[in-house]
Amino acid sequence: MKFAIPVIALLVLTAPSCEKVKDLARKGRSVLDSELAAKSEGGADQVDPALEKLVDRTAEGVVFRKDLPFPKELEVRTTSVEEVSGRVFENSEIGNGAAQVKGTTTTVSLLQRSGDRISYELVESVFTKPLMEGQDAEKQEKQQLIVPFTAAVKKEGSKWTPLSNDFHTANLVQSLSPVFDQLLIDNALAPHPMWFGKKRFKIGDAVSVSGKSLPMIVTGNATGNLDLKLESFGAVAGHPCAVFSVSGNFSREGFPSFDGSLTNEERTIETGKLWLSLLYPIVLKEQENSIQTIKGGQGGGHSVHVSGTSKFTVTREWKPQVK
Repeated sequence: MKFAIPVIALLVLTAPSCEKVKDLARKGRSVLDSELAAKSEGGADQVDPALEKLVDRTAEGVVFRKDLPFPKELEVRTTSVEEVSGRVFENSEIGNGAAQVKGTTTTVSLLQRSGDRISYELVESVFTKPLMEGQDAEKQEKQQLIVPFTAAVKKEGSKWTPLSNDFHTANLVQSLSPVFDQLLIDNALAPHPMWFGKKRFKIGDAVSVSGKSLPMIVTGNATGNLDLKLESFGAVAGHPCAVFSVSGNFSREGFPSFDGSLTNEERTIETGKLWLSLLYPIVLKEQENSIQTIKGGQGGGHSVHVSGTSKFTVTREWKPQVK
């Protein structure tokens, strides 16, 4: 399950003393247009007829399949649009500070899996401030949060190692290798280890997940309780899904991000929806209104604490690759 602005992004937003970061933000330019942002917020999506044939559906309801072989060749394009409003506190070697953050982050990434080889490309990471009254939308202030980058890794035995010798990838692998498998699950490159049983679900059925069943929805070292109710059936990029409403709360520690940060998080989901695949144990789309507290750091003496509200949509276009 997705969490709020990456810690490294918060460092950009709350680091006025760093001229290099200032320059980066001033030079940032979004490659996304409003059409892509609107697409990420949802809308009607038709089920691929070939995939619909794989759904285990009867008059009594559907079974969430987990018996199909998980694809070894995958491409996942993830678009996240998040409206945030909160207070950010930063501690660093050059001083402490606090700032109010309000605006929208748009992040696009492309992940590919080929067996035990994983590539990650950060396509876009942009923060847009709210449009002021009378302001021209074309002049709306935008900041590039993280420099677009690519990284590729492979698994050797039980460890993940970089496929290139560049410094950035080597540092990422060193910090993320012990928890890299969590990232794969959270980004639909690997199946959730816990999923639904053989029960058939129909519209209106409800289920609570907590304790040992929480990994069905929340990846990582988490505790809490979420209440789900099956509201409808739909699709994400043609992939058949069950759409659940969700509410509740959870917390987790040391959850990784592809920027290399590890984050502690507490979240109360007031309202939300989850699009869960009917064919594989994966979450393909999330919408939430939540209250959250995030604590984390990026090394080098930096730490960030943010508290506030968040409204976001994460959409994963999940495409098995045929070779």
